[in-house]
Amino acid sequence: MTETTRKAAVFDRYGDSDVLRIAEIPRPTISAGQILVKVKAAAINPKDTFIRKGRFKRFTGNDFPKTTGFDFAGVVVESLIEDLPMGMPVFGMLDGWHGATCAEYVVATREQVAIKPENVSFVEAAAIPLVGLTALQALRDDGKLRKNASQAVCINGASGGVGTMAVQIAKLHGATVTATASEHNHDFLYDLGVDTCLDYRQTDITQTHNQFDIFFDVFGNTKYQQAKSLLKLSGTWVSTVIKLHVFVSVMLSKLTRKSAKLVVVKANQADLQQLGNWLAEGAIRAIIHE
Repeated sequence: MTETTRKAAVFDRYGDSDVLRIAEIPRPTISAGQILVKVKAAAINPKDTFIRKGRFKRFTGNDFPKTTGFDFAGVVVESLIEDLPMGMPVFGMLDGWHGATCAEYVVATREQVAIKPENVSFVEAAAIPLVGLTALQALRDDGKLRKNASQAVCINGASGGVGTMAVQIAKLHGATVTATASEHNHDFLYDLGVDTCLDYRQTDITQTHNQFDIFFDVFGNTKYQQAKSLLKLSGTWVSTVIKLHVFVSVMLSKLTRKSAKLVVVKANQADLQQLGNWLAEGAIRAIIHE
């Protein structure tokens, strides 16, 4: 690689994983308020696969080739940010719909990165930004999760990336956690701290008499109207999926005390640093599926 190019994973059309290839593309330059990071590790999430398959073409457009990846950890090699000098180990997440972290170098702003704790590996640090920020912002900001408030939380689809982070963050706040997942994941979820596991193949959570302060629909297969009876008087249903019924539910719920929310994850320096600190302290762990 020359100084003007970088190797990156790109795709020239929407499709399955076989559309990906490694190419040399222009090395990015930084401007005020940015850093250039030499990537040591990057993570792939469902968001990346959905974009690659063309599910969000209205946001990503049809200009190719496209780069991929939103999570990263690495070392600062160029900096126009005072507190992030060259050599600083960082981790973070890019906002928006145009991923670029599956590459040798990536440009980031201060809000998109945090300093990597010394006792956290680059792989662990790269594994938590998108899933951790989604879980934290969904539970705390949308669901109003509070420390030691004895809240009851249901995480629907708890065994994936966001779900496992949501379990750990909810337990950190002292919540009682009910999780839905296939039976073969129950022991794993109990090990993370879940209080009750339900096999979604055997039990329809919406037909139970459980009552929750927060119903976090990570999997995206339960509508607000179905989950409404499970919510306490001021409870909140939070979804991760961008679908019409979610937007309609958010609007209609303004007429009732039982809220419906769509989590829209945003890079946040303070939240990233909090996740990094929790990881360093052993309060949460990165779940790396493969």
